[in-house]
Amino acid sequence: MNEMMTKTNRWDPVRDVAGLQDEVERMFRQAFGTRGDGPASAGAWSPALDVEETEDTFVLHVELPGVNADDVEVSLEADVLTIAGERAFYDEKATDGFRRIERRFGRFHRAVRLPDRVAIDGVTADYRDGLLTVTVPKAEEAKPRRIPVNAS
Repeated sequence: MNEMMTKTNRWDPVRDVAGLQDEVERMFRQAFGTRGDGPASAGAWSPALDVEETEDTFVLHVELPGVNADDVEVSLEADVLTIAGERAFYDEKATDGFRRIERRFGRFHRAVRLPDRVAIDGVTADYRDGLLTVTVPKAEEAKPRRIPVNAS
């Protein structure tokens, strides 16, 4: 039992940073008069994403549950990949009956600066089950190369 308690009490920097982010967001909502309890106050939001790097590509996995694929725009300019769109509030429902709204609705925007040069013509975006996967191939000159060592 003590071993289990020790494991659960360990410092988790990811959890602590996420908690701090939630607290700062709450303070901003209070300071600027948005309560965050309705679709109109949700406004612009940023979806969660993971960025994976392989030898040949960058792959972005973006959470967009409840978003129509037609409502998502993906663009790449220079080394900045931008994902934008909108998640509509529930069809044909008024906010009157809701007692708590935690999901974000309205416009969303996310921009990611890619660290290396990429092959713009090879970028693909696939959407399935609320997950947008954007694959960005690296330019040939950005890929790692093995340099032969010559013995003299």
